[in-house]
Amino acid sequence: MGTKEQDARERILRATIVCLERDGLDATGIREIAREAQVNSAAISYYFRSKEKLIAQALEATLEQAFGHVLVDFDRLRAEGLGIREAFETLLEDVIGNVGRYPRIAHAHLHDALVHQRYDGAAIRELNAFLEALSGKLAPDTAHLTEERRRLALTQIWSSVSLMSMMPRVFDQLILLDFRTLETRRAWVKQSSRLLFPA
Repeated sequence: MGTKEQDARERILRATIVCLERDGLDATGIREIAREAQVNSAAISYYFRSKEKLIAQALEATLEQAFGHVLVDFDRLRAEGLGIREAFETLLEDVIGNVGRYPRIAHAHLHDALVHQRYDGAAIRELNAFLEALSGKLAPDTAHLTEERRRLALTQIWSSVSLMSMMPRVFDQLILLDFRTLETRRAWVKQSSRLLFPA
């Protein structure tokens, strides 16, 4: 594929991500994507064959952004001398800092599970593989927990991360959680990490 074709393809993928976040999965159509990418609808069909394939590729790209760097960053922090707990809390602060930035993308990733109770999609597989790998990395400092309890704690933490990523203002009537502030992120992370690490 030539540079011009690759550029058009990447522009369409970026436009799809923009439309998914701006309009949501159900309202994102070929016309909206074409307008955002400044191409005609035929170009989308040419490069991706269908809206479903295009959206699947766009979501795959955002999944890589969501999970791809976290374990690498954990290993880098460990190599720089941080302990397991400190590396985990640093990463969780970063993850929480991004919670609520892309709620419609998060919803699109979990759409089949939320709407159709189907749990075989790429996002569910990636999430579970990520948590399994993370559980193994946390094992040396969580020896007081059985593997099952460690996984339970991780699912409790990531359940709240998932909920907040799709609905960042769901608890506004109870407590204003402004994850843009370091103080809020740190308090949330410290509270959450108690599920895994002894005081």
